Amino acid sequence: MLQFLMSPNFWASVLASTTPVLLATLAANIMTKAGLFNLGIEGTMLICALGGVLTSAFTGSLLMGALVGMLLGIFVSFVLGYFILMMNAPMNACGVAINLAATGGTVFILVMICGSKNNSSSLVSSFFPSVNIPLLQNIPVLGQILSGQNFVTYLSWIFVALCYYMLYHTKLGLNIRAVGENEEAARSAGINVLAMKFIALALCGVFCAFGGMYLSMGSMHFFTAGMVSGRGFLSLAMDAIAQGNPLIGCASSFLYGFSDTITVYLQLYSQLDLQLISAFPYLFILVVLIIIQFVRSRIEKKKQQSQI
Repeated sequence: MLQFLMSPNFWASVLASTTPVLLATLAANIMTKAGLFNLGIEGTMLICALGGVLTSAFTGSLLMGALVGMLLGIFVSFVLGYFILMMNAPMNACGVAINLAATGGTVFILVMICGSKNNSSSLVSSFFPSVNIPLLQNIPVLGQILSGQNFVTYLSWIFVALCYYMLYHTKLGLNIRAVGENEEAARSAGINVLAMKFIALALCGVFCAFGGMYLSMGSMHFFTAGMVSGRGFLSLAMDAIAQGNPLIGCASSFLYGFSDTITVYLQLYSQLDLQLISAFPYLFILVVLIIIQFVRSRIEKKKQQSQI
């Protein structure tokens, strides 16, 4: 049964499953570094997934669909930022409100436009293509795994590198991290705290948009109600492991992709209960998170003892 672990197709599927969670985790990472907590990542991804599909269907343009999806992501993030930063509303409550509005609102729009509360399959929408990388695709095994992935998958890897470089090697990243660490100290150093937080929110919106659009315009070619399926919430667990570091966030997202792909194979090749199999990715990530937090607490305790 475990022979599938040796299959290149299995590992190619792992990378594909990792993509939406990786992008959502980047959104959570940038929020953490800016000192914000965005519980509305799930809803933002859902709104962008539907917006991209509908726009590309009515305009016939993938570029327009992606652009509108990104703008929706930024808009929803700015709405969250307005209530949190300008109106001093609770972050958690605002995030829950966005998720509830997205869950019901997307179904409402779906019924109005497509006549179905389940999916948008009645519309012909554009989708992100798979990309075969020259030379790499001819390498045995490695080519089967790394080449032929969806365009958004490769874009997510670029985003990881750019986000890490921006946070740790640019003045903008330094300012965002300074605001997240200590607002008053950042303000006294002449940093515009509000501007830095809205920039972080804009980046969060872009990452959420591509995460959502990958689901509806990448792995699938239509929108399905509730298709984000908790990935936005899982990204918060990934960020708890990464503590705002995009590289560690990428690695932790890969763990989810691995566990999610194993779930698919277990459904096909094992006799285990289906409900138990479906819970496996969440249980796996929970165990990993507990272990990491335990190790961190032990290290912190040893540091405190050494200082004494």
